[in-house]
Amino acid sequence: MLERWMKRLAPRGHCRLALSRTTVTVRRVGASRKVPALFVERPLPEAGAPEVLAAAIGAALEESGGHGLPVHASFADELARYFIVTPADNSRRLQDLRAAAEVRLQMLYGDDPARWQILADWQAAEPFLACAVSRAWAGALQAGVAAARGCLVSAMPEFVAAWNRSRRELDAGTWLATRGERALTLGLIGAAPRARLAAVRTLALPEPAPSLGWLRQQVARMALLDNLPAPAVLLLHGPRCEPWLPGATDFTEPGLTVRWAESAERASVGGGPLAEPAAPLAWSGTAQ
Repeated sequence: MLERWMKRLAPRGHCRLALSRTTVTVRRVGASRKVPALFVERPLPEAGAPEVLAAAIGAALEESGGHGLPVHASFADELARYFIVTPADNSRRLQDLRAAAEVRLQMLYGDDPARWQILADWQAAEPFLACAVSRAWAGALQAGVAAARGCLVSAMPEFVAAWNRSRRELDAGTWLATRGERALTLGLIGAAPRARLAAVRTLALPEPAPSLGWLRQQVARMALLDNLPAPAVLLLHGPRCEPWLPGATDFTEPGLTVRWAESAERASVGGGPLAEPAAPLAWSGTAQ
């Protein structure tokens, strides 16, 4: 039913919505590349109640002309909790894996699992990536989209979106990262017995555009702390940083190089915005 509804609305396009603690941005994309995309950015109140956040989200969608359109949403990494879960040997059911993820969330962050919506690449036989977004933010997003008569097709944190798009390009020599306004989220890739996500770390940025030397030192430090070989390449998603681009002064010295991932908008050209494969780690507007 959802697929038929989306096909009926395809000629009108869709919206890509991004949430951070302080801002909601909406990019309405038409079905035809001849139609220019419309971009709307609105501030969000600090510590706003869910209904206030929902109203701002709905207003941004309406202002962009996204009334009644499908919405693909992302949460800034600062709104998410990332962690690796090692399932118990006797885990057989999804409920067992959920319970393990809830215990891990509480142990690492001290948060009440009931207040968080957890999604994961559920695996009973090996450690898996899980992340959590507060139910207040998830509920505000769903309410805001509903207020604009839209359909929430998918919602995921930025690092999860990057992992879904780039996981086949990663190995022990190529790690993943997403760059936010104040921090870098780093995915450490282990080698044995096959390439896997070993840990997710957050690196606070000392300034908006730190040097490549700083980045190399931090990645090497994370590798040492997790007893992993340092990577040769960092596949980075997010706004480009001038000191990390090829041609910067530090690039004359040997060491880690940065490769910037293709933007999600450009990656979807050719297949169409509604032809994307289902993400292995995401939830839709109807999933809880």
